[in-house]
Amino acid sequence: MARRSIVGSAKLIAVCTLGSRITGLVRDILLAQAFGLAWVQDAWVYAFQFPNLFRRLFGEGALAAAFVPTFTQTLERDGEDSAWGLLARTLALVTVTLSALIGLIALIILGIWLATSGPTEVVQTRGLLLSLTALMLPFMLTVCVLALFSSILNCVGSFVPAALTPVLLNVCMIIGIGWLAPALYPDSDRSQVYVVALTVLAAGVLQILVILPVVRAHGVRLGWKWDLRDAGVRRMLKLVTPVLLGQGVLTLGVFLDAQICVLLTHKAGTPASATWLGWTFAYPLEEGALSAVTYAQRLYQFPLGVLVISLATAALPTFSRLAAREDWGTWLGEVRQALRLAVFEGLLAGVMMIVLAEPIVRLLFEYRDFSADDTQRAARILTIYGFGMWAFCAQHIVTRAFYSVGDVRTPLKISLVLLPVNLALNLVLIWFEAIREAAFAISTSLTYSLAVVVGLLLLRKRSATKLLDMGSGTALVRMVIAAGAAAVVLVLVQPAWAHFAAGIPGKLATRAVETFGLLGIGACVFLLAAWLLRLREVRLLVVQRPRRGNGGEPTSP
Repeated sequence: MARRSIVGSAKLIAVCTLGSRITGLVRDILLAQAFGLAWVQDAWVYAFQFPNLFRRLFGEGALAAAFVPTFTQTLERDGEDSAWGLLARTLALVTVTLSALIGLIALIILGIWLATSGPTEVVQTRGLLLSLTALMLPFMLTVCVLALFSSILNCVGSFVPAALTPVLLNVCMIIGIGWLAPALYPDSDRSQVYVVALTVLAAGVLQILVILPVVRAHGVRLGWKWDLRDAGVRRMLKLVTPVLLGQGVLTLGVFLDAQICVLLTHKAGTPASATWLGWTFAYPLEEGALSAVTYAQRLYQFPLGVLVISLATAALPTFSRLAAREDWGTWLGEVRQALRLAVFEGLLAGVMMIVLAEPIVRLLFEYRDFSADDTQRAARILTIYGFGMWAFCAQHIVTRAFYSVGDVRTPLKISLVLLPVNLALNLVLIWFEAIREAAFAISTSLTYSLAVVVGLLLLRKRSATKLLDMGSGTALVRMVIAAGAAAVVLVLVQPAWAHFAAGIPGKLATRAVETFGLLGIGACVFLLAAWLLRLREVRLLVVQRPRRGNGGEPTSP
């Protein structure tokens, strides 16, 4: 598959993903208005961490990274019959394994619930957390099966349906948050959040029902067969464990962040201090800490999902196909270009978040129960995430480059080393009054940056060639210059533009003109500077395809 195919597919996925991200943003706006930065919202975010964790680990992580190369190789070398057989065995493995895990987690939650004691306020706050978490568990299964079907469609060259299925989830949640929950329980936030959880479960079933006919329409033969002795399944299982651990360590870092955040947050009506191993301490975090971090994560994940995950989704089958054919010259060119494009997009998004975090958060969330103080909390965290945006984007490409050549152990080793670093930073930084909940953004940005740098160094050794050659290195310098130019212009223009926007009648209109105007100015300056600096990523993102030289490398730097 040519580079035009990867970038073209990425653009198509990005357009579809944009729809899901927009509806997801509407969902988050409604959640912020309904629950603000309070314990009910913290409990909802915590409960949703479980299906999200398994989606990232099994669905988009280990399962996709192990299944896509194995399925692609089987389809290329052994034909469709063998590929459909591998799919049937994989589907059986996924459903049985996840069902067992769900049962185990449910038993653990039940045990904790039965063991809960103390003042009424403590029992109630913990009960909300545990009951919501238990209610969300079945969604783990449907979201992972959906991810398997999406991987199949990607392998056969169909990207649109899989990219659109999240829209169904978001629409169901929007109905639940905006209409059904308040209609059923107008005076109870706690009751409303349970209704929202039920709409998520309904959406999971609906997504499967919608994508099944699409899978069949592409000639995919579905089945269900339990057979761990199959050679393809055994090969995939050998990949799954290290991939699961490798991706899981950094993903688990986000999950563990949530545990730390919840455990060290003071809930209204409960004691302000706690004792652990004879040490009495005041809780360092306030209610809403987990929600503030999560809203900031949602905002940086918006451009990440639309731009870079779309690129990485389109790239993995191509990387794997080229590796299977041992076409290393073209493989190297594809990886280099994908990495450059990911960093380019990451710097563009990152500079916007660094300079414009507060107006972005204010425009989207500061209504009803979401206060100006809440905006300050979330914006401070978003600014820090902006500094790590380039790494969040590049990491997706670096990891997929390893997986495409069957190297699943190197990302594992990197993650195993960096997880303790991430945890240590969190546990140290949250106690500083000037940092507090921003510690989670600092640790994540630093950890991902280290992961990318180390991954590039090790990938160079793995591929026996420089992944970042002189042309790529100078291009990265020019990207940083373009980002710096955009930041300077935004800082200079922002006060005058905000004053202009303040004269427009209507609070929403004022905020929209201020934010979108500044985003437009920043993007234009960045792209103009990149064009003047002769960065080919501008042409790639618009329409043109760079000319190729020998070995699959573009002729322009």
